[in-house]
Amino acid sequence: MEKTLDGKKILLGITGSIAAYKSIELLRELQRRGADVFTAVTEAGLKFVPEIALKTLSGHEVYKNVVSEDSPEIRHTTLGSTVDLFIVAPATANTIAKIACGIADNPVTATALVMGRGIICPAMNVNMYNNPATLKNIEILKERGYFVVDSDEGELACGVKGKGRLADIGKIVQAVESYFVPKFLKGKKIVITAGPTREYIDPVRFISNPSSGKMGYALAEMAVAAGADVVLISGKTCLKPPYNLRNFIEVETVDEMRRAVLKNLEGTDIFISAAAVGDFTPVQKAENKIKKNCGEFILKLKRTPDILAEVSASKKVKTVVGFAAETENIVENARKKLMEKNLDFIVANDVKKGVFGSDKTSCIVIGEDFEKRFSGTKREVAFSILKVVGGMLN
Repeated sequence: MEKTLDGKKILLGITGSIAAYKSIELLRELQRRGADVFTAVTEAGLKFVPEIALKTLSGHEVYKNVVSEDSPEIRHTTLGSTVDLFIVAPATANTIAKIACGIADNPVTATALVMGRGIICPAMNVNMYNNPATLKNIEILKERGYFVVDSDEGELACGVKGKGRLADIGKIVQAVESYFVPKFLKGKKIVITAGPTREYIDPVRFISNPSSGKMGYALAEMAVAAGADVVLISGKTCLKPPYNLRNFIEVETVDEMRRAVLKNLEGTDIFISAAAVGDFTPVQKAENKIKKNCGEFILKLKRTPDILAEVSASKKVKTVVGFAAETENIVENARKKLMEKNLDFIVANDVKKGVFGSDKTSCIVIGEDFEKRFSGTKREVAFSILKVVGGMLN
């Protein structure tokens, strides 16, 4: 497990929702990533999750009373000044309303008033969620700097279906990780391509490659975390789009990817071509499935459009970044591609090392007069690439 939260102190606020039982899973996931987790629980929250479980798993006393006869410590002020992040999950409609109004009558709301920022994860009945008062309170918290991990839709505890489920724990963890990423790309628009393309031979067969899309998706995730407005254009993969990504476009063929890229270039600051775009497509696609009893079959191919070269030549983007999947003469071949296509940067991979589908990778980021080598998880490497492209590293 990647220690993305190593050394971070996080206060987890738990309120009186049936979804409170999921807070145990969230606590453990944060710990697995290196965080030291403290807990603050309302009286109603303790009806859904036992104090002994929180104390045992966190390794800390549970903050359950604003005033305690057993300790002179004012916990909401001491915790509020020592933790790196305050997250309320689940946050009931009642708790959200209290925080919005500055009411501090329990450990969670008192800490919220002290800290004035953090992550809110709503969980409630769909009608309570859609009530104008709740929607207004959520907007108030956003305006004050809180990050809200919006509720999911689905079957609720009351038996009805709709919006109000506590967000998936993976989404919440991703939001926590993103909270600590420096916002060095704030205000920048980035278009990223990812995954493989498919060029159909007939309705059931196509030419493709083993790209998983993980590198492109990692770039999109980290760019969003760094504050960028990201458009992710992806071929068919088994991956879910990164949380909080507003613009996701799924395509299949090179032509579809080209059209999507050109349509979204306006106002783009950085274009990153991380997709494994097919170089060839059949001259003619068969309308019906080609039968194996037809004998010898010769497939004629033609070149596909070079999307990266077209974007670079358009001069519409300030910074253009390409990828080079090579099997030999890695730096030499990548630098040749950099010069021929007039790119600002190119990321070179040795694909013989089995990077396709892996969660780890190594690469060389090449500029006009420099080379930087990175290795690690694809999220770590993606962040390093973005720092180079964003100018944070010399």
